[in-house]
Amino acid sequence: MTTRSTLGSTRLKADQPKTIRDFPLTMRLMMPLMFVFALSNRCAIADPQPQNPALTPESPTASATTATAVGSARPADNLPAIDVHYLVSWGGLGVGKVDVSLKPDVGADCYQYTTISHPTALARSLYGAPSESSQFCVKNGQIRSRHFNSVLPSDARQTYALNFDWDKHTVTDQSGQTRTIPENAVDSFALQQAVRLWVSAHANDANPPLAEFDMVDRKNLTHYQFKLTGHETVETHDGSFDALKMERVDNPKKEGLFWLAAERDYMPVKITTRSGNKPAVTLILSK
Repeated sequence: MTTRSTLGSTRLKADQPKTIRDFPLTMRLMMPLMFVFALSNRCAIADPQPQNPALTPESPTASATTATAVGSARPADNLPAIDVHYLVSWGGLGVGKVDVSLKPDVGADCYQYTTISHPTALARSLYGAPSESSQFCVKNGQIRSRHFNSVLPSDARQTYALNFDWDKHTVTDQSGQTRTIPENAVDSFALQQAVRLWVSAHANDANPPLAEFDMVDRKNLTHYQFKLTGHETVETHDGSFDALKMERVDNPKKEGLFWLAAERDYMPVKITTRSGNKPAVTLILSK
């Protein structure tokens, strides 16, 4: 059955928490994300339980994840360009907007993926304007991260870079620390596009499998699981969309809901995330 999801209120209700200490999480979540997907405390599906950072490509977990994530219907390696904009709210309070773009990069089937946030005046004065970029290629339907950069002006720990070496299956951060990574590892922002490819391959499955991904951030390798749970009609500031609904299912304390529209090449038209009892963060497509 198709249900309807409507735009959230942008007014702060009297019974909603207003503590400024929750704003840093909000600003990190403004870097989507994806979508996402994405992503540690900074991103739209915050605070996962990390796995062993030294998980190797030969490990059973890594091999099983690769098989599930790629799926039986392999998507094409070329991705259409993207230029989309989202309004962001925290507990119903508007805190800014996010611009997301995907453009061809040097190399066959390689891309530059960027997001720039535009916080409200209060949020900007406290935490600046976060941004992320990912350079990746698509090989045999699989994302291959090359370089990732995260900038969060208010938090030096969340400002970092990663360089991937697939000949050695390693990732190296800006301080020179190197870790081994599995075959299907992706950076936290490119994870959004990995999910997009997976959905395009499984959108018409009668019984789609779990989508499983391993994400690399500044210190951890984290395993995520998502499942498709049906269709919903989503009302956005840029119109109404028939969207596939996808839910994060690996951690009951972390809610992640994503609505992906075929009309927008399975980019999300709406994202809602919540960590424990904290206010929900919502990104919704704008014009």
